[in-house]
Amino acid sequence: MAAGYDTTTLLGVKRIQPRFTPLFVQMFFPTVATFASEEVAFDKIKKGIRLAPFVAPMVSGRARRERGGTLTTFKPAYLKPTDVVRPNRLLKRLPGEALNGELSPAERHDAVIADILLDHENEIVAREEWMAVQAVVTGKVVVEGEDYETQEVDYGRSAANQIALAGAAKWDAVDADTYDPTDDIEDWAANANGSTGVLLMDKKAWRLFSRFKAVRDKLETRRGSTSQLELGPQLERDVMRKGYFGEYEILVYTGKYEDAAGAKLNYMPDHTLIIAPARADNVMAYGGIQDAKANADGIVETTRYPSNWFTDNPSVEWLQTQSAPVPALFDADEFVVVTVD
Repeated sequence: MAAGYDTTTLLGVKRIQPRFTPLFVQMFFPTVATFASEEVAFDKIKKGIRLAPFVAPMVSGRARRERGGTLTTFKPAYLKPTDVVRPNRLLKRLPGEALNGELSPAERHDAVIADILLDHENEIVAREEWMAVQAVVTGKVVVEGEDYETQEVDYGRSAANQIALAGAAKWDAVDADTYDPTDDIEDWAANANGSTGVLLMDKKAWRLFSRFKAVRDKLETRRGSTSQLELGPQLERDVMRKGYFGEYEILVYTGKYEDAAGAKLNYMPDHTLIIAPARADNVMAYGGIQDAKANADGIVETTRYPSNWFTDNPSVEWLQTQSAPVPALFDADEFVVVTVD
């Protein structure tokens, strides 16, 4: 394939790949909105495993605000995971291939392309999940990278909805036999805009919560789920449904990502409790693709743009996937976030 793959072929490969669907994106940002412009217009939306590094497509990102301080548009950072399709790799057997090499070099080349595209997809989805977690947990997303000027998208969470327990109020300091968190949770939930139905915790918050005798006495484990979450094979490993505490379904999230240094980190900060709606209508938005070839082919408004090309001396093939995502959290006060220790 000296001329390279066309975009339709590469997109076709991506469509048949299994996709990891992370918790926060699936639960709280279930809808996609694409833009033909570099900038995402939040007001128009409202009306209508390794993290991929943030980079700027041509210039640094910028946030623009209208009079009064309301963020209306944001130019997302650009994601461009890129790999070399090495010729010597194409001559090796792939995992699962017979010893005598049942695939032709061309077939193995296609399989390597598919494998790299899947890696790109996983990196981009991991970054989308990271941004979604930041938006929900902190009420803002700080976008920074080696090739990108640091920018912040502040969704305007009220201080009353961002709580950190201190001193004797911390969950590890209260008496596990006598403390009942029911009243506190009801008081915190009263700060949320709209109805709430989920208590989402990291593993350490759950350990503290579940040690309370009142929780063990009230926890109901037989009721069916009422959230919009559907657990696929990957989420079954990363999400534990613990039952109901009153009207709240309890979910424990243990999802991890790998940073640039190779360290595995939790998406959710330690000792975090999120009082969340059972259903949310926020959006994962995408700025337009800033690529001359893509634009010449009429491709601007899309969530992904995969492409490949060749260079000489040394002769190598390159494979890249471009995307410009940013979460659109319409009301940060739908959530109440509590650091319990």
